[in-house]
Amino acid sequence: WVTLDEHDNQPRRFWEYVLTAFDRSEPGLGVLALQLLSAPGKLFLEEALIALINRLARTSSPWVLVLDEYQVIREPAIHDQLSYLVEHLPSHVHVLLAARKDPPLPLSRWRVRGQLQEVRIDQLCATVEEAGTLLRQMVPFKLERSLLQEITTRTEGWLAALRLVGLSLRGRADLAGVLEELAELSYILDYVTEEVLQQQEPAVSTFLLRTSILSQLTASLCDAVLERTDSQQVLEELERSNMFVVPLVPHRCYRYHALFAEVLRVRLEQENGEDVLMLHLRASNWYAQHGHTASAVQHALLAHAWQQAADLIESISQAHPGAIPEESMILSWIVKLPAEILRARPQLSQLFAGGMTRTGGPPAQECWQPHRPLSWMHAIAPFAEDQREISGVQNQHHLQEPVPAQDRVRAMFPSHERPFEGQHWNWGEPEPGLLLLDPLSAREREVIGLVAQGYTNQEIAEALVVEVNTVKRHVGNIFSKLQVHGRIQAVIQARALGLLIEVA
Repeated sequence: WVTLDEHDNQPRRFWEYVLTAFDRSEPGLGVLALQLLSAPGKLFLEEALIALINRLARTSSPWVLVLDEYQVIREPAIHDQLSYLVEHLPSHVHVLLAARKDPPLPLSRWRVRGQLQEVRIDQLCATVEEAGTLLRQMVPFKLERSLLQEITTRTEGWLAALRLVGLSLRGRADLAGVLEELAELSYILDYVTEEVLQQQEPAVSTFLLRTSILSQLTASLCDAVLERTDSQQVLEELERSNMFVVPLVPHRCYRYHALFAEVLRVRLEQENGEDVLMLHLRASNWYAQHGHTASAVQHALLAHAWQQAADLIESISQAHPGAIPEESMILSWIVKLPAEILRARPQLSQLFAGGMTRTGGPPAQECWQPHRPLSWMHAIAPFAEDQREISGVQNQHHLQEPVPAQDRVRAMFPSHERPFEGQHWNWGEPEPGLLLLDPLSAREREVIGLVAQGYTNQEIAEALVVEVNTVKRHVGNIFSKLQVHGRIQAVIQARALGLLIEVA
């Protein structure tokens, strides 16, 4: 069983986990394949897969490889390699994919060959009888069929929601009152979560809320984030009480049920939003200290610790002066940095522009904004033949004038400029809002449109049918992305970027 996450979009890492899972189930089974995979130099991935297939063919017992959360895998090479493995496995070995959407695998071919068994969402929805079986295991009193029918209809048989409802029914005598509150799914989740948390000891509720920012839970990480020392006991107790905690073997770590974690995070923002940045910063520090740089970067970005995130990203590029691993993920981090951070770091600017060029995306607005020539001169200085010419240009006052400075850079480095000019010709003019390193989401554009019409936060919440705290969070994000400090400035900037849309 292998539970995947966003960091596993790298072939060597992905298959190390798979082979380790086989070797853990039967010691020695994956040892040759692992040796081939970890050999220095060339990546002997195909040879490693062949070694695994041959070793499995010599076994007689049935095998099932479970790849959980497979929807997070986006790397085409991994999809191709998994297809190869599936099509060459012996008949007693099976692969089970658990995903929220169809993976880009040759499903049609396997379906025609009779090699594919599918369990779709409608098959996962509980019937009244199945809902009754589940809920009767959770509540100490009899549930009438009419009540079960109503609950199943309102939740559409969604097992996660049914479990939440079952938790909310514990200790409740007013069943009719519970039914009345099942009118809307979002309200159900909010209501039930409150009831679940309120039934816990305050220390446990605090633990649940504050660790909801973590995708995986280990005792050491939770201790660091919460500044406590008993996280292992708490995690074990949560597992025993079926508190939406899923154990992940073999590393003694856990994760929350995705829906439960999402609702916990909403509650955390509502109750202690000011603490969220601090919690992410502690998580980033822990991951950095333990050598998990990717996770450290992600939490630093969520903590708005921009300098720390930039330092970590640069450390990755410095550790790999040639080809940078998982470049697309690194680029996705860089675009989340504020413009002023990127402007002050020529190494990141160069990494960003070069990476976007190699991956086929526009090297973004950063390559062409006329107010950045000095930073770009720094960035490409290692490739210039005459460093003294750069120093001379830096000392001239016209560097403060964007157009002359940009012309001077072009004159100095025509060969470096030419590839960007050709791509600029192909891409055409940027779309509205492209000058933002971190573009506004569709919801944020709706919010700024209502702000421009003079709506208050309360009125925006009513118009969009969301909580006021959600609106405040969107407004804060808008201010940060537009680099402004007030509503009037935000509207002026949004209008200049062509971002304003009307909301009926």
